[in-house]
Amino acid sequence: MKKSIVTLGILLSTTSFIFAQEKQNTGTVKDTVQSKNKTKEIEEVVIIAYGTQKKGEVTGSVGRVSAESFKDRPIARVDQALTGQIAGVKTRSTTGKPGEPLEIRVRGTASISASNSPLYVIDGIVADDMANISPDDVQSIEVLKDAASTAMYGSRGSNGIVIVTTKKGNTGKPSFTFSQYYGVQTIEKKLDIMSSSEWIDYATEAINKRWVALAPGNSASDSYTVRANYYNLPNTTDYNLANINTMLDPRWGTNQVAYIDWQDAFYRPAAIQNYQLSVRGGSSNVKYAISAAYFDQEGMALNTGFNRFNLSAVVDVNISSKWKAGIALRPSYSQSYGAAVDGKDNEAHKMLSMVPVAELGAGLYTNFWNNIRYRWAGSTVSPIGTLENTTNNTNEFRMLSSMYMSYDILPDLNFKISGAATNNFNINNGYTPTFNLVSNIPGQVSIASRRTVNYNRYLGEALLNYKKTFGSHTITALAGYSAENYRTTGQYNRNKGFANDDLKTFNFTQSASVLNSEYTASEWMLTSLFGRVNYDYQKKYMLFASIRRDGSSRFSWNNLYGDFAAFGGAWKIDKENFLKDRSWLSNLKLRYSWGENGNNAIGEYRHFGTLAGGNYSFGGALSNGLVPNSIKSDELTWEKTQSSDFGFELGLFNRIDFSADYYIKKTNDLLLQEPIASATGYTTAWRNVGSVENKGLEFELSTKNLTGQFKWNTSANIAFNNNKVLKLGNNNKPIYTGFSNLTNIIQVGEELNSFYLYEAIGILSTADINNAGVAKTTGAIAGDVKYRDSNGDGKIDDNDRHIIGSPTPDYYWGFTNTFSYKGFDLSVFFQGQKGGYSYALLGRAIDRPGMGTTTNVMGNWANRWRSDEDPGDGKTPRLDGTTGGLLDTRWLYDASYIQLKNVTLGYNFPQELVSKLKVSNLRLYVSLENVWRKDNYYGGYNPESVQSDGTDYGAYPNAKVYMMGLNFNF
Repeated sequence: MKKSIVTLGILLSTTSFIFAQEKQNTGTVKDTVQSKNKTKEIEEVVIIAYGTQKKGEVTGSVGRVSAESFKDRPIARVDQALTGQIAGVKTRSTTGKPGEPLEIRVRGTASISASNSPLYVIDGIVADDMANISPDDVQSIEVLKDAASTAMYGSRGSNGIVIVTTKKGNTGKPSFTFSQYYGVQTIEKKLDIMSSSEWIDYATEAINKRWVALAPGNSASDSYTVRANYYNLPNTTDYNLANINTMLDPRWGTNQVAYIDWQDAFYRPAAIQNYQLSVRGGSSNVKYAISAAYFDQEGMALNTGFNRFNLSAVVDVNISSKWKAGIALRPSYSQSYGAAVDGKDNEAHKMLSMVPVAELGAGLYTNFWNNIRYRWAGSTVSPIGTLENTTNNTNEFRMLSSMYMSYDILPDLNFKISGAATNNFNINNGYTPTFNLVSNIPGQVSIASRRTVNYNRYLGEALLNYKKTFGSHTITALAGYSAENYRTTGQYNRNKGFANDDLKTFNFTQSASVLNSEYTASEWMLTSLFGRVNYDYQKKYMLFASIRRDGSSRFSWNNLYGDFAAFGGAWKIDKENFLKDRSWLSNLKLRYSWGENGNNAIGEYRHFGTLAGGNYSFGGALSNGLVPNSIKSDELTWEKTQSSDFGFELGLFNRIDFSADYYIKKTNDLLLQEPIASATGYTTAWRNVGSVENKGLEFELSTKNLTGQFKWNTSANIAFNNNKVLKLGNNNKPIYTGFSNLTNIIQVGEELNSFYLYEAIGILSTADINNAGVAKTTGAIAGDVKYRDSNGDGKIDDNDRHIIGSPTPDYYWGFTNTFSYKGFDLSVFFQGQKGGYSYALLGRAIDRPGMGTTTNVMGNWANRWRSDEDPGDGKTPRLDGTTGGLLDTRWLYDASYIQLKNVTLGYNFPQELVSKLKVSNLRLYVSLENVWRKDNYYGGYNPESVQSDGTDYGAYPNAKVYMMGLNFNF
């Protein structure tokens, strides 16, 4: 917390410096400019739920990111633009796989089993994500953070709302804009795994130990021939007959075998590029915006990548003085390809554990096709060969379409109806050929698969808006109705065994056996009534109240509906008579809001008792049938989140803007798969049990440090969040989660998914083994991991696991400086977090004692315990230790990091030159993304690459990107 105070102090010191500088420059002209700027600031429009508000009238907590802040960054998706930009909005790159979305959390994690993702709204239309939108089409992104701002979306607002506003047409001649960038990606960092020489030393020690222990008189110096004679091998030079447990490869250290850096072979520099052409224009009656974009990102892992085509057409028409209409069509087509890289037992995991030695003739393709495996290695097939020859292509067509029509019934009363459809068609084709041709023939064990998913979502809305000003009083009211329908169908087929591997497509008529043949369908609906009233007096006092009633088919007939209300107000103190003529004060506002939201994001049919396929015996023969699969939950109802927000805003000299928010967010009736008594015939049931609380502070600061010919602007934000479980079901019985339910715990009084582990405190010495007073695991030997005896019973067992930290950071922040001089500009963006932990399951998978020598291990094993006299680093145990089965803190890492996220240098060519080229606003820039990172994460590629429980089983690494771009209008 001391470091947090220091960070905040730096921000406030910057404010004080600018304040002092401003006091030295006063004058009549400046006061006039300030007054104009002050008015302009207040008139700025902010997008809110079902409408807009002037910035000065906003009573809730709303963060905003303009397109200007990310126009020169190599981002594939709109969500990447939010990283480090808004206090209270935490983004996390859980994988660097091309085309994958970020994880977004607004003001912490509020739910255990239901979704914690925000709701996405694109130009007023609810969407599942932002994949349909090209970043170049975005005008601004608003994030509604408090319940008062999100309550108008009722059951889907508990996790915040991300509103995307796209660029629209304008009056005038067609204006064309072209933007393009091209870059090269390289791996952000490599994992420290043993080199070939380190692994040979590691394997030699293990093999010699086993040889010496095999029989009296055996010596570690015994030659290969001596050991071969022990086993009576017929040909002592045929190394494929060697006993790898006790015999060394005599070729180690010579040029008779291949030495491989698997990471260098697996990851390569990869291209990233984007092209967009758009045209905007129109008349007083018709305005249009049309764009086309192509994005292509090669993956750093071989034969992986992602590409996307986007089209967008938006037309708005003034039919008459009272009638308006509009239509928007946004089709997109994307393709992702490549074998599964990240995750347990997938190709990155296999690659990192590959022995860095192979036969000369096989090299990178060891144990692949006709190449035999290296005798001293495991049976894993070459991950290079797998990546190059596996087919795993996903093609997705999306269409986001909407239309509206509005009618001004009265000058102050407007009626609007709108409809929208989201249609997705996804198809995945996979083919894994027969890799081992030593013992198989082509096609013999090949597997082909085909999966299709159709997703259709339809929305209809009717809105009635009223706005009236009576002298100093302004009333704005909204009433609405919406209905949504969602339907998903899917089909999955997987067959094995084909005549050959020539075709590499799914063909069920040619396969030897059917492994899977499934068809699924699900559907749900949501209907809603909602209303809101805003009251404004003299632009000084603002009040609002809203209510929404949602009905969801995800709950039983008794609990279909949930009611969600909100209210709040704001006081613009700078408008008071005693302050309104103070030219140095551009804004002073207090805000308060309270609201309740719901959450029903648990999937379909959870309240039903469902059936699954099963077999019955009739007359001694098996017959297909159905068996109970889940228990009925008639009382299942809405998860509800109540939130209070206290806000403060301060603006000075039209150069300093500061805001602070304190919130309390409590989620009750948690939707949870609760463990139940096995006597019921089931292990879990969906219930509404328990509550979770998030409390936090958010600070945002923007300053105009220098405003002359050389300009310098700064924006900074920092957010603190404290998460705590207040109540659980079954008498507050803890729930064990994480890897095999052994790494994390949900427990009252603690943070969600706290780590629940054995605490490693060193290495046991021979003296420790001989000391009965030192707690040890059963069968422990010198060189094993030493654990804390947390319950003090003198032994180490499951009762010594205890809570050690959680995945939730203490705070996270973003800090941007922009400089400009004449045509040049420079932007430098840092972001990071302090606190929280990551559990490196990938690290553990290749970093635990007793694994043997047929795989590679982490580089720290070069400093392992060898004896009391040679204890290594004091943390890495002996290679043949006994504690490899325990999940302990050796793989728990502080997830704090500081990252130089982006540096961009641009040049805007002079208009005199540009006009000669028949273009306007010609801009050239270079940009570096993920430039530098300082972290403590040793067991994986990226401290952000974790699941919600904080565990990481080997995510696709992030890319460092070097790129150049060009933008111009004509």
